[in-house]
Amino acid sequence: MADEHDRLLDGLRVLDAGQVLAGPFVGSLLGDMGADVIKIELPALARPGAPSGSPVRALEYRNKKSITLDLRQPEGQEIARRLVAASDAFVENYSPGTMERWGLGFEDLGKVNPRIIMVRISGYGQTGPYRDRTSYDRIGQAVGGMIYVTGEAERPPIHPGFMLGDYLSGTFGALAVLTAVYHRDQADCDEPQEVDLSLYESVFRLSGQLAPDFSHRGFVRERTGNFRYWSIPGDQFETSDGKWILILALNPATFKRLGEAMEMPELSTDPRFIDHTVRTEHVDELIAMIQEWVSGFTSKELQARLDEHRVPYGPVNSIEDIFVDPHFKAREDLVVVDDPQIGSTLVPAVYPRLSHAPGRVYSPAPVPGQHNEEIYKGTLGLSDSDLDWLRESEVI
Repeated sequence: MADEHDRLLDGLRVLDAGQVLAGPFVGSLLGDMGADVIKIELPALARPGAPSGSPVRALEYRNKKSITLDLRQPEGQEIARRLVAASDAFVENYSPGTMERWGLGFEDLGKVNPRIIMVRISGYGQTGPYRDRTSYDRIGQAVGGMIYVTGEAERPPIHPGFMLGDYLSGTFGALAVLTAVYHRDQADCDEPQEVDLSLYESVFRLSGQLAPDFSHRGFVRERTGNFRYWSIPGDQFETSDGKWILILALNPATFKRLGEAMEMPELSTDPRFIDHTVRTEHVDELIAMIQEWVSGFTSKELQARLDEHRVPYGPVNSIEDIFVDPHFKAREDLVVVDDPQIGSTLVPAVYPRLSHAPGRVYSPAPVPGQHNEEIYKGTLGLSDSDLDWLRESEVI
């Protein structure tokens, strides 16, 4: 008998009509916690000769079911509306207006299911003067203010390296679904809920004190590389074996311990470094001193020394480093997925961690259309002849 708490979000059905990353990531997070996520894919992906799987698919399509359905065709739109009637949420990240043209806009879905939650992710949102502009993750980071502050002083802005606009929007989308479900069920609300997300707003929400700093004192944060006035010293230092270690000594106690680790106990009483204010004026000298000291150690030797003196630090890990890191291994941060298209592969584990009903990898990413019969016959009650006609018409 299956554990009744095996799936935390058991009974929550989500239609994932998203593309590329931001939309599908909503369903990825909910599927990891046990929701019934149905991925809608183009019929062409199930045809012979179609592209096979990919590492991204193995990660972000795990724990989902796959059906093929052409939302551009009237018959496909009618089937989608029938699925919406039997679902809790519908996720899409097409250009604003696309779903309305297909008869699948918010008002359309609300007519077939007055309790539906529609999550919409786009570059600039469903309203505003920029709504029809084409956007991507990197553009969202630029417009949202992240790229402007990233990089070295007097050098051009640079991309941080992760697809944060897409992943943040997907994260906010999953949070919105759970919030809307709670409200719907707690208040017994029979009104559809539209969630309007944009790539740039997801990035902007994580900008911290940028807005209040500018609002109160007109301060515009510029690119400063690794320098942070509240974090001196705080930088990456290269060891003798070519590894990088991030060292932070944010308060008098840790700065004193850093001096002891360096066998320079006088560092914390040096007039140039006595407090944050004067350290700002001599930061280049301090960083150079620490780098000279660090360069005499291998990465393992330096980490042992910093551990001994309880100085905060962190190795600057490549993905290769992560794969052999004992802490990642102990916390099982990587799990094996036996993907049917690309074979066994390691992917990030389900996150966040819950003690009572934790999520897990329930199933690998499906082959496109793998669950057509289960959903169309079992959920919608279509017959074999119905499915044959839909296949012949290339609707599914």
